[in-house]
Amino acid sequence: MARPYIITIASEKGGVGKTTLATNLAIYLKALAEDLPITLFSFDNHFTVDQMFQLGKATSQNHVGQLFTGLKAEELIVMGQYGVNYIPSNSQLFDYQPEIKTIEHLALTLSQSALEGVLIIDTSPVLDHYTRNALHAADRVIVPIKDAPSLENCRHIAEVLVNQGRSKTLLKILPCLIDTRIHFSGPFRNSYQLLKAYAINRGYRCYEGFIAKSPKVETLGTNPSGKIYPVITHARNTDVHLQLTHLARQVYLEYLEQGPTRLNEVANDLFEQTERFVQQSSDRITKLQSTCLCCDKPLPEENAWPNAYYLENSNSSYCGFIEDECFFEMLLRDCYRELSGTEQQNLLREILASPTNTGYLLLQKTQMAHETARIDLYRLDQQGEKISGRSIEIREAKLLKHRGRINLMQFFSKAETDIEEETQTLLVQRMGENPYGILEHKAYLEWLTVFNRVQVDQCNDRDASQSVQGSDTQFQ
Repeated sequence: MARPYIITIASEKGGVGKTTLATNLAIYLKALAEDLPITLFSFDNHFTVDQMFQLGKATSQNHVGQLFTGLKAEELIVMGQYGVNYIPSNSQLFDYQPEIKTIEHLALTLSQSALEGVLIIDTSPVLDHYTRNALHAADRVIVPIKDAPSLENCRHIAEVLVNQGRSKTLLKILPCLIDTRIHFSGPFRNSYQLLKAYAINRGYRCYEGFIAKSPKVETLGTNPSGKIYPVITHARNTDVHLQLTHLARQVYLEYLEQGPTRLNEVANDLFEQTERFVQQSSDRITKLQSTCLCCDKPLPEENAWPNAYYLENSNSSYCGFIEDECFFEMLLRDCYRELSGTEQQNLLREILASPTNTGYLLLQKTQMAHETARIDLYRLDQQGEKISGRSIEIREAKLLKHRGRINLMQFFSKAETDIEEETQTLLVQRMGENPYGILEHKAYLEWLTVFNRVQVDQCNDRDASQSVQGSDTQFQ
């Protein structure tokens, strides 16, 4: 599968010619290699890209923020002028930041897209979620600088790359907006030589040449029509035209030598991660008890029972499914013996079944004196917060098997672990039509997060009494 070579243009300092560089580099690369697909988009809060590349008055409802909403990159592409495709800009990108889950989000999206050739990303002068995602996805990071302060700001971009586990050598400096009229006496004859020397001294790699400051180029975005024109069509008589041509050749050679290594790495990592998650899920299925944890009825060959309860102990050594009817009868018989009427029992059934796939049940047993144990039953919300609870004290000798089904004390005995715990804890969740879905990676991570929180809360509240014996208590 072909993937794009990603060039990220980044600078923490505004006014260094970043967007002018990104848009013109796209056009010069296309002119240098007509068959090479070139795509461009910007995370900056302006519409320079759209104003330069939009064909006629055509508009699109798509924009760059949707790269983080699950849409494929190729679905957002708009065909633009000069043979360059682009994704429309959006001035309200702040509203889409909650959609960005990790710094890998953009790279994962692009690695699974149908984009090819070269993709250029223009970033804002802020190291926000968008810029960090663009840096993480990049094969090459070009940092335009025009003075010493903008060079110093490169340090922060380099630190982001290193913190992401990437090499500082991905970053290359390009002096921009250099005033060629300024000359110095001494070893450095002009601003370009001085900035390049400073950059090399700080351990940065540099492109050959620079982009000069040009009054002609500066006027390309100022005209009655509001159109922004490229250097290649409206400033070919300037030094900037030759400088951009030279830069495009260097960038194109890098593309030919390296190719889209970054997205290939991301795609390979994703594949290996998926394979690992599948294996872990398979291992969890292998650990399951082969029968109903209550009545020992064998599990169906194809799947567990629909709407069964999944249960696991605190160290995951005991896990499996319980038929919903078995679980309900056991709780009714051992914890809710006072509910004799059918209407009351049906109400209990509704209460226990209500957190289907959205909440949990927590069973805790604390051994007490004289063969007596305290059983706590809590309903939890999705985050593991207690909604309501009930606590009873029962004597083991008074609980008998009923029609081949074990009682609650025997149920806890089967789930005992080798870890010495003052309170034995079991987390339960009622499943839907696909009970094994709980063992898939994302769902199981959510399960573990809730269980960890329950155990932390248990340690914090070990000595506090949170329920009243023999009655339901609402937790605020």
